Amino acid sequence: MNKKVKELVLTNTGLLLAIISALLYAFNVVIEKYYISYISSEMILFLMYFGAGFGLFSIYLFTRNKNKNKDNKLTSKETPLIVLIVVCELLASFLTIEAVKRVDASLVSLLSVFEIIMTAICAYFIFKDPIEKNEIVSIILMVIGCIVLNFKVGIFTNISFSSLLVILGCLCWGIENNVTAMISAKEPALFTAIKCGMVALLYLIIVLLRGTFNISYPTLIFLGFFSYGLSILAYAVSTKYLGANRATLVFSFSPIFGVLLALIFYKEHITITFLISMVIMIAAIVSINTKNK
Repeated sequence: MNKKVKELVLTNTGLLLAIISALLYAFNVVIEKYYISYISSEMILFLMYFGAGFGLFSIYLFTRNKNKNKDNKLTSKETPLIVLIVVCELLASFLTIEAVKRVDASLVSLLSVFEIIMTAICAYFIFKDPIEKNEIVSIILMVIGCIVLNFKVGIFTNISFSSLLVILGCLCWGIENNVTAMISAKEPALFTAIKCGMVALLYLIIVLLRGTFNISYPTLIFLGFFSYGLSILAYAVSTKYLGANRATLVFSFSPIFGVLLALIFYKEHITITFLISMVIMIAAIVSINTKNK
């Protein structure tokens, strides 16, 4: 196999893994929407995060001998950052599933695009990273798309409570993404396993305190491993073949995949405003992933 063919194979492998990662992650809202009628939201999240944490930790144990670089080891210095990440993950997942209770899964998936924008905004205001022109354009498009999505006859900007829940959840994920970027290179499988495990533990405490513990749906453990765990792992591997920028571009379409999955599984009603908003959201994704010349 010559060099060009090998590079093409690796690039296509990276592209396939990035698509798989985005698709697996897109199943989150669809899964939550299905099970929310049977068990409590906090129990759903406990089982899914437990599955992701247990699965990723198992993968870490299997591969840890291959990573002998001491500079990439997690230390006690990262503890405050991990705690902040866990708190943000807990709040974001709770806010999102509360929105799932109230509205269509497709709407929640579409609004999840705001995570990309919130990441850029948090990077600028909190972490003092410069904001590019394409990011400003993307933010404007995203706001327009949100207004169109929530538009009702006779009311110019009726932003629903559920939409606000999703946007607040995206804000938490935006903070988390920026903090995660500081330590993500250090044993990603172990770091993500710790994060998911701690979130699962907090949700376990909540379900025990509220008396909503229910192990009747153990399949959620496996679904959590696939939707969270394998998605994260596939993304991490794809960055090695595609580079972080190209892999992120593909993964940023995960909310759109989520919309399509929701429409397929639940046959939700599609309105003209929803289609217009989706086109605007896709334009926002493309814009934020377009480098300024």
